Amino acid sequence: MKSYLQPFLIIFISKILATTDAFTVPSLKWESTTSIHHHAHSSTATILYSSLKEPEEQKSNFGRQSYWNECYENEREYTWYAGWDDIQPFFTELVPLKDSESPRVLLPGIGNDSSMVDMFDYGYTKMSAFDYASEGVDCAKDFFGDRDCDLQMADARNLVSYEDDSYDAILEKGTLDAIYLSGANDKELAAKHLKMAVDEMSRVLKKGGVVMSITAACADAVKDAFDNSEHWQVIHDGSFYVTEDGYTSNNIDATILAYEKVSN
Repeated sequence: MKSYLQPFLIIFISKILATTDAFTVPSLKWESTTSIHHHAHSSTATILYSSLKEPEEQKSNFGRQSYWNECYENEREYTWYAGWDDIQPFFTELVPLKDSESPRVLLPGIGNDSSMVDMFDYGYTKMSAFDYASEGVDCAKDFFGDRDCDLQMADARNLVSYEDDSYDAILEKGTLDAIYLSGANDKELAAKHLKMAVDEMSRVLKKGGVVMSITAACADAVKDAFDNSEHWQVIHDGSFYVTEDGYTSNNIDATILAYEKVSN
């Protein structure tokens, strides 16, 4: 079956390169918005955060919840870039499971990525995940079932419902790419949005915690956002990666970046 989401990055980048006026992005503004917070087995609506105002539809679809809701409605399950079996050797080397307690892990932009259930079942049971679109949260609720995964509707650029220094690790797959691409041909705004998301990751991650970013469309921009911040020390810079057990990153059709938080 042809994927509804698979052409997303290729089509969007092509439009950016071919168009100068179609993707003008408005200036940054703030507004209150309603979010959904629930565990996988329950559902409770609460007002949680103030998020960035969305661009008008004719200016950019990719920063709009309605666009992502439509994507998730059309395709309920999709694996972004790589599944858990592909990522596991690298992630477990950086964030090993402990006999006494699972590390707390945050998954930004969970959406319809059902492969993250495999990560939970592997042993990372202290898991939280969020998505910008309500349909993404609903997808995650469906495939997590009665597993105790904390699911929220939230904006990666403004995670006010998450406490400081509360996670041991963050695994993101393509969320930072989407945030950068939502800036369209306004590269300054795109970089600003990306910095906001990376800064929020730093805020909610404990000192010594690890971020693993699986990126493809915007690897250079994502790398710059981490490298230009004093909060991070690079663990893996996107080059060829071989684990101690001999697993190699050429099996993943994307770039693996990893950073340790070294300061608040």
